[in-house]
Amino acid sequence: MKAVVFYEPGRVEVEERPDPKIEAPGDAIVKVSLAPVCGSDIVGYRGRGAPRQARIAGHEMVGIVSEVGEGVTRLQPGQRVASPFSVWCGGCFYCKQGLLSACEHRAVFGIHLPGAQAEYVRVPNADAVLEPLPDALSDEKAAFLPHILTGVYAGLRMADVKAGASIAVVGCGPTGLATILMAKTIGAGRIFALDHHNYRLAVAEQLGATPLGEDANSALLAATGGRGADVAVEAVGRVEALARALDLTRQWGTLLSLSLGMEEEASFPIGRLVQKKVRLLPAYAPAVKNYMPQVINMLAKDVIDPSPLVSHTLALEEAPRAYEMMAGRDDGVLRVLLRV
Repeated sequence: MKAVVFYEPGRVEVEERPDPKIEAPGDAIVKVSLAPVCGSDIVGYRGRGAPRQARIAGHEMVGIVSEVGEGVTRLQPGQRVASPFSVWCGGCFYCKQGLLSACEHRAVFGIHLPGAQAEYVRVPNADAVLEPLPDALSDEKAAFLPHILTGVYAGLRMADVKAGASIAVVGCGPTGLATILMAKTIGAGRIFALDHHNYRLAVAEQLGATPLGEDANSALLAATGGRGADVAVEAVGRVEALARALDLTRQWGTLLSLSLGMEEEASFPIGRLVQKKVRLLPAYAPAVKNYMPQVINMLAKDVIDPSPLVSHTLALEEAPRAYEMMAGRDDGVLRVLLRV
């Protein structure tokens, strides 16, 4: 089969790899239809936390079940499915609390398991992991389920965003834009956006957000009665962006971090966070499987439409170009889907 192989920072190649096989009774083999390139893929491509050996890349996919192990009872060949970014055991301390992405035996596609940017993928514990898709839901919309849209929904739910709440989003890449889209869908009030790239701010405005200029603090205070945002969202992956979002948060508000790649050690104004009594909520990579049914319902009923976030759909063979564009933010790139 053809697969996207990550070799080292700045280098991915499409090459032939052996087809995956059933290895355990609970396995399923999925024929991939669409595999998004995620911002977390680009973190490694740029050299931060890059793997030390070559591996098939990608952790998000939509496809069709082609084969199941003898222990699989919920799924059958021919079924369309989406998969979360990781698999879990179901029996450890965290799994029993529903914290599936913290599983003590968690395996992430593209890191611990061969990745999803390939023609076929083996999925362990398939009955629990894979989510069947209704006919009314297109592959293009379903491609937002494995992580980005469902993860944003989970984060906003954990932040207890209420109807009419004011939201400030720092970073308008795909995650930030998905936050604007989902916050509006679940009933947030005014939504504000901050980013260095004008093309991203233009999309944010199209989705219903108010772009904040250079004097973002003053503009936000003026728009919120001198308070600031009820919830400020950091979607960049840099401590500077987290501190910037803190500046936009009102007293007793919530600072929600949805990004990957934050520095392990960095200077952060913890005193300001304490003085403002702001709740810091790190919510990257939540247990998206728990929220998939709700988001599937929204997508299938056209309550939410994430299609404006897709800037490019490329063939799997064009994966190196997709990585280059996303790493360089070229050609108005937002979310890239690889068609397999």
